[in-house]
Amino acid sequence: MSNLLVHVGRVVHAVVREHAKSLRSPKWSGVRRKHIKENPWCAACGSKRFPQVHHMLPFSDRPELELEPSNLITLCMSRNECHLHIGHGGKYTFFNPEVQTHVGFVHRNEKKVREVWKLALSARRDKP
Repeated sequence: MSNLLVHVGRVVHAVVREHAKSLRSPKWSGVRRKHIKENPWCAACGSKRFPQVHHMLPFSDRPELELEPSNLITLCMSRNECHLHIGHGGKYTFFNPEVQTHVGFVHRNEKKVREVWKLALSARRDKP
C-alpha cells in the first residue's frame, strides 16, 4: 500500500509542477494543450495515462525554449513514471540530457523501461 501512496504523491507533484502558473509563460497552457493533443502517448512506454509535457532542455536554464515545440516530449506519470525516471533521472531537480536517446531504447517496450531508468540515472545532470 505504501508504494501506491508514494506513486500517487509523485503523480500529484508532477501535475502541480506542470501547471504552476508562477513558473510559466502565460502561453504555456495553450502550448501544453496543443502538444498533448498532437502527442497524447508517452514517448517511452506508450501510456496515455497521466501524460506530462517534458522540456528536454530545462526551461529554467533555457527560458527561450519553454514554448519551443522541438524542446518538448510527452512522458507519462502512469505506473512507469517515465517523466520522473527517464526525463529527470529519478529526481526533479535534475534533467536527463540523453532523454531522446533513452526514449528510443525503450520505444514503447515496457520490458525495457526499468533498464533505461539506470541509463537515465547515470546521465542526469543538475539543473542550473
